[in-house]
Amino acid sequence: METAGIIQETYNIWSWLLPLISGAIGALIGTYGGSYFLHWKQEKKIKNVRAMAVKALNVFRAYAKKSYIETANEFNNKLNISEKRAVVVALHKIGVPFEISTKDDFDIKNLRLKDIIIDRDEIDAMIQQIEKGNCDNLFFIDIESYFTSNLRLNAVRNVGKKYVEEVQSKSRVEKDAPNTIVSQPDWHKAFSPGELQIIFVLRIQLANVDYFLPDGNADPTKMKTLIREIEIGLWDNYLFWEYESYQNIRAQHNLANIIQNAVMGQQMMNIAAQVNDEKGSDNSSTK
Repeated sequence: METAGIIQETYNIWSWLLPLISGAIGALIGTYGGSYFLHWKQEKKIKNVRAMAVKALNVFRAYAKKSYIETANEFNNKLNISEKRAVVVALHKIGVPFEISTKDDFDIKNLRLKDIIIDRDEIDAMIQQIEKGNCDNLFFIDIESYFTSNLRLNAVRNVGKKYVEEVQSKSRVEKDAPNTIVSQPDWHKAFSPGELQIIFVLRIQLANVDYFLPDGNADPTKMKTLIREIEIGLWDNYLFWEYESYQNIRAQHNLANIIQNAVMGQQMMNIAAQVNDEKGSDNSSTK
């Protein structure tokens, strides 16, 4: 009888314990299985996007030592709109020089590229970064908002670059007046009234003979460096500085210098007068 009671008790315990164990095991399998499935699905999606980016980079790689401009037609035809939306921002972030016009509407079907020579080694380095997953966080960023959010900034910088290319690069230093920089006649006609307002302060700051060669011509290397500096924003303060405000600050600075010089002059006169008085007192004492 005791054995039968123990068996019955054991049966009763397992009758409610087994469902709990089964439920726990099922929950674990469901949780980890679901997580694994989601991870697998996400990883597959990322790998597909990486493959799209590599496909685009291989288009550029095939044109090594040629200009990115020459790749535009093949790039736009080889990648569909969905693929471009997924990878173009990432490609731009790692160095592909897409060019967005400040005059025309944004057209994802016909993306433009800058006139820059393609370096095969740079493309290979980009491909490695993509394949290692270092750019995964840059995929699927909205392409329209990314390229149009800084439209005004890009427009202003383009005016600055235009000034360097159309005016500064074609200016000369006078032989008879080594500190005088002369621009081409009517240079301002290449700019609209609004563009002139943007470059007035920049023009003053670039009036520096260090940008020119000993023969008086603009230094091509320094002009390229200057354009690059404008592109990355080093000259933004001058491009966005209103000419009237700049002139007011210069006038205040000049006035402060005049006052300072006058005060210093008066102080020097007072010191000289004091020295003369002391010498006169010494002479009188000697007599």
